[in-house]
Amino acid sequence: MEREGENVAKVFVDLISWLLLLHSTFFFTSSGFLFFFFSGSLQLCIEKEMKALLSVRSGFPDVDRRLSPWKGDDCCSWEGVGCNNITGLVIKLDLSLRYPLHPGTFFNRSEVHPSLFHLKHLEYLDISGNNLSGHQIPGSIGSLTQLNYLDLSSCGLKGEIPYQLGNLSHLRHLSLTDNHIFGKIPASFVHLRNVQFLYLGFNNISGEIPKNIGNLRNIQGLFLFNNHLEGVIPKSIGNLSKMSTLYLFRNKIVGGLPETIGNLTALQSLDLSDNQINGKIPDSIGNLLQLEYLDISWNNISGSIPDTLGSLCNLSEISLFNNSVTGRVVEFFEQLSRCRTNELLSLYLNNNQLSGPFPSHFERLQRLTDLDLSFNQLSGSVSTSLGKLSALEVLSLSSNNLVGDITEAHFANLTNLYYMDISHNNLSVKVSPDWLPPFQASDIRMRSCNLGPRFPPWLRNQTILNELDISNNGISDAFPDWFWSLCLWNMNLNVSHNDMRGMLPSSLECFKNVSTLDLSYNKFEGIIPRMQLSNAYLVFSHNFFSGPIPSSLADNAIYMSLSNNRLNGSIPSSICTADDLRVIHLANNGLSGTLPDCFRYKSSLVIIDVSNNMLSDNIPRTLGLLKGLRSLHFNNNNLSGRIPTTLKQCLELEVIDFSWNELSGEILSWIGPELSSLRVLSLRSNKFTGGIPSELSLIPSLQVLDLSHNLFSGLLPPSFGNFTAMMTNQNYEIPSPLQMLGYLYYTENLIIIAKDSSLTFTTLLSLVTSIGLSNNNLSGMIPEELTNLDGLRFLNLSSNYFSGQIPEKIGLMSQLESLDLSKNNLSSRIPSSISALNFLAVLNLSYNNLVGKIPVGPQLQTFTNLSYMGNPKLCGEPLEIKCLGDNQTNDDRVTKEEYVSKDDEYGGIWYVNQQNSAPDDEEVTVLLLPLAPLFRSPLCYRSFLRDSTVTSSNSCLGHPDLLRAP
Repeated sequence: MEREGENVAKVFVDLISWLLLLHSTFFFTSSGFLFFFFSGSLQLCIEKEMKALLSVRSGFPDVDRRLSPWKGDDCCSWEGVGCNNITGLVIKLDLSLRYPLHPGTFFNRSEVHPSLFHLKHLEYLDISGNNLSGHQIPGSIGSLTQLNYLDLSSCGLKGEIPYQLGNLSHLRHLSLTDNHIFGKIPASFVHLRNVQFLYLGFNNISGEIPKNIGNLRNIQGLFLFNNHLEGVIPKSIGNLSKMSTLYLFRNKIVGGLPETIGNLTALQSLDLSDNQINGKIPDSIGNLLQLEYLDISWNNISGSIPDTLGSLCNLSEISLFNNSVTGRVVEFFEQLSRCRTNELLSLYLNNNQLSGPFPSHFERLQRLTDLDLSFNQLSGSVSTSLGKLSALEVLSLSSNNLVGDITEAHFANLTNLYYMDISHNNLSVKVSPDWLPPFQASDIRMRSCNLGPRFPPWLRNQTILNELDISNNGISDAFPDWFWSLCLWNMNLNVSHNDMRGMLPSSLECFKNVSTLDLSYNKFEGIIPRMQLSNAYLVFSHNFFSGPIPSSLADNAIYMSLSNNRLNGSIPSSICTADDLRVIHLANNGLSGTLPDCFRYKSSLVIIDVSNNMLSDNIPRTLGLLKGLRSLHFNNNNLSGRIPTTLKQCLELEVIDFSWNELSGEILSWIGPELSSLRVLSLRSNKFTGGIPSELSLIPSLQVLDLSHNLFSGLLPPSFGNFTAMMTNQNYEIPSPLQMLGYLYYTENLIIIAKDSSLTFTTLLSLVTSIGLSNNNLSGMIPEELTNLDGLRFLNLSSNYFSGQIPEKIGLMSQLESLDLSKNNLSSRIPSSISALNFLAVLNLSYNNLVGKIPVGPQLQTFTNLSYMGNPKLCGEPLEIKCLGDNQTNDDRVTKEEYVSKDDEYGGIWYVNQQNSAPDDEEVTVLLLPLAPLFRSPLCYRSFLRDSTVTSSNSCLGHPDLLRAP
């Protein structure tokens, strides 16, 4: 009551003052007031506030580029300033910079002058868009208690929200959007009972949504998106009955949707996407009759779509994609069709677990423009009633279990269709050769739709295409001439995995700004044509292209794969000057000459794969200028010389494969401490000499080390037991940064010689851990520290001069699948702990000086005498030499050399059984799988390989009798 009395008295005094002024024609300067009366209007300005305004503006130097100069003594007439017409008090200040005046405008550092807080009567304050980077919101802002509008958005502010903001009880609009604010929402915010719009999006605010958020009963728009909010949506949110917009997307909110959300009967827009919300959509959502926009995508929503959702006839967009929604989608469409005047324009239900037949109730969805049901489990045929959706622009049904034919009737009235994806089903597109589609589409995706064997003639009518995917369709035709005459712009073309043939035109320059051209896995031949590219992905691999690589091909390309062709000649130096080129894949061709040594700092190269060619001479020194380089595959060439020291500047390197070359010299110790991101180092089959540097163990991420078939000598460093990445069980995939970069067409690959086979690991390379040091001149004892490597899967130390005993704690290496210590000078007994290696599929201890009884264990009993032969003082199963005390006779103590097959001459001595071996030249190619679980019980490796993408000459993991398994 006292406050109301004060306000009345204030208004009364202001009114008397104004009336007195009407009778006066002079100006009065006492008490710092300036009064002017001319031209029929009254202008008022308080000198103290005028000075404060000038000080405040001086703290925002960029404002001068937007506002006109402040001239004269009448501050109420200055641009961006507003005064009370009666009292002359400043009530509005707008120094915002919402948009740069010119492209590339540099913003000076701004600051809030303390004089701002002398403007005690401010009701409107907007300083958004100024560069207050590094500053915090001053707590003094709480002293401007008359504010009803405050905008501090896009200022680069940091720190926590001051609790003093809760003092601004008159606030109706508060925006702190797009800053670097962190910490929790202050508890004092519940005092903002008059706030109507609260914008806190695009910050780093954490903690929970205040449980008493329901106290803000006047709020109409709540915008808390793009933060780090946790916890559940409080039930009290149901008290906000005036709210029309609720945006909580891109946070870390958990728990279910509260039933009280159905109380928000004024709600028009609800966006809760990209959180961790779970549970079902509550039935109470059917109470939101005003709802026009609903987005709950990218959550963990489960259960079926409630029938009540289908009754919200004002909805124009429903987005439930990327959840775990189940149930039959037919019932939902039936409910939608009951709305007499359905406003639905966009329906996104993709990436869920919806099942049942494809819906057929489209009668009352005539306004529908976007329909996405892709990546579900829909079955049955596609109803021809789909063709009645004359407004439809976007149709995506890909990756379901749909069957049957797609005919002309399905497209009968789709005159507005510009995006279509029906890939990855069991559909067959069957239209007449002279069919004229009613639409002009820009994006057609019909991967795996049985379009062949002809190239689709109806595409001749599609003159605005910029995305065409007809891959894996059994097309055995050549490109028709009319296709190239379409001269399409910004083209993304994918015809891969067909059986297409023929030669391409010598020039494709008619196709302007090609973005993606994937012709891989076909039978195209001839030379590679000239073309105009625009940040393009070129994939011509696995064809019969011949001739040299065009020197201009790398220009304006991001990804270039010409692997597995018949290309010859040298690698053009243009790969050095193509600044945007990130991946170059030229493996498995007939390229010769030297690698260009002309790389520059500007280059963006990340992956270089030139393996399996005939390249010679040295590794380029300028590779060291490629700061973003991550993967080098130079294996299987004729490269010579030393590893250039400049490579130590490539700090991002993850894979180095220089195997099967003629490289020489010593491994320099800098590889360890400098290349700390290295995951694979393969120098196999070269001519390296000297000792193995202990510094290699300083690479924490190293998973594969292969130095086999070189001339290394000396001791094996004990520090090799410190390889961090080999000390844990890699039983899940760690995404490679190469994958995260989005190079969809390139798959990392690596050949490892293990299990008596050549294993090619690809997509899940992160699961592999291996050390290969075979065929060198290493000596001394095998360090006991090596048993620290509990996550190691493959260990090969064969054909060296190691002496002493097998490490006593060998059983600690619990993930070992292949262990080869053959052809050394090892002595003493086989440690009993070796029986704990339950995943061991291959064991080779042959040709050493081991003595005593062979340990017994479930996995050890699956190996034959070939694992132990060449150790005349060993006894016990599976050898026929019985140990003393086993009641054997002297006649039993005979080694049977007839078990040695002809393959043993070449070191092929890991066979579980000497019978039924396949030809020696048979090769193994393995897509990396989590193999270890298969080795828990005796299984025939041959059967496993036959059912996978593997062929094998002589590998079986289990009992010999299982070799005859089908």
